[in-house]
Amino acid sequence: MGVDRFDGKEIEYLQEALHSGRLSGQPSGFLGKLEKAFREAFDVQYAVAANSAMSLLISSMYAARAGAGDEVLCDPLVQFHAIAALWQNAHPTWADVREDTWLMDPESARQNITPQTKAICATHLWGLPAEVDTLRKIADENNVVLIEDCAHAMFLPYKGRFAGTWGHIGVFSFCSGKHMTCGDGGIALTNDEELATRIRSVTCFGESPPELATVFRMTEMQAAIALAQLENVKGYIDEYRKSYSMLSDAISGCDWLQPRATRDGCGNSPYIFSFLFRGERAGVELEDFKQALFDTDALFNIGFTQVPAYKYKLFKQPMAYQSKGCPLHNCPYYEGRYEYRDGLCPTAEGLLPRLINTNCMISEENAKRIADSLTAAIEKVDGR
Repeated sequence: MGVDRFDGKEIEYLQEALHSGRLSGQPSGFLGKLEKAFREAFDVQYAVAANSAMSLLISSMYAARAGAGDEVLCDPLVQFHAIAALWQNAHPTWADVREDTWLMDPESARQNITPQTKAICATHLWGLPAEVDTLRKIADENNVVLIEDCAHAMFLPYKGRFAGTWGHIGVFSFCSGKHMTCGDGGIALTNDEELATRIRSVTCFGESPPELATVFRMTEMQAAIALAQLENVKGYIDEYRKSYSMLSDAISGCDWLQPRATRDGCGNSPYIFSFLFRGERAGVELEDFKQALFDTDALFNIGFTQVPAYKYKLFKQPMAYQSKGCPLHNCPYYEGRYEYRDGLCPTAEGLLPRLINTNCMISEENAKRIADSLTAAIEKVDGR
């Protein structure tokens, strides 16, 4: 990537963890230190670390009391929350996204809440913040839990607070490729004691669990590396912001490429640089621009996943639970009526094939190379 992301105390802390002889996560060891450091850094009361953010999403669904017959409202550009809902036998439903930000549309969320809804899951996709102040208000009005997916949103400012502290639960990821990493891992933040207790109770248990639980425990080695990463991650993000700015400048003069919108009070924790192809504004064909990008030496993703998550086979067909139909198709506890049909989230369906992405967690040197490639591709198409 060009940015040395392991230039801190990772080796020192890792050796200390190994020499302790106690390698499972210890409340008195690096696990406890990591949770305390996150509580202080984000000014929250509770933090629960685990072996992955996905594990914590599953535990968060349990904490929100989502189960058989219940619904979890998800955004359709990613599938992680919906999969986590399935693990708790809950039924994923969907809110559309805004065309200018690619983030959950609060009005669509409001329209899609039902008496069966237990949680709203909003993603701060690719490092820009969803409107979690409005979503929190909607969640509180309907007595549901707002879960923020902060996998792309480390120290992301939003209206005077960090993303991950607006919802009832904020879940961060430490897997490879995230802002900070320990290979795999994650942490959940909350100011609600009951939610924290429920998340921890099913994330890890001792000899005999009081209820059905899992072992999603983080190891001391993971916690040691994550703690060292946390000490330096703000510096990494500052570097990525410079790269993001350089890439933004490359498309600023092109009226048929639409940048992501940002609103007052919104910060940026750069993860993926994304923009929207709007060739109809200038008679430019998408296939021509694709070829121009492919002709460069830079890596661009065009169309992301191409379709919203509700069109995936996993959700369209009853594949989970040994294909017995629950919780999506023949659940005897589900009283709602919900169809994963075309046109369910029209904005998401229209956006996805036209989204163009490239990594911006890179050095300024690499960002300049990609920006030059992007400029060359634009000029090539404009010159035809």
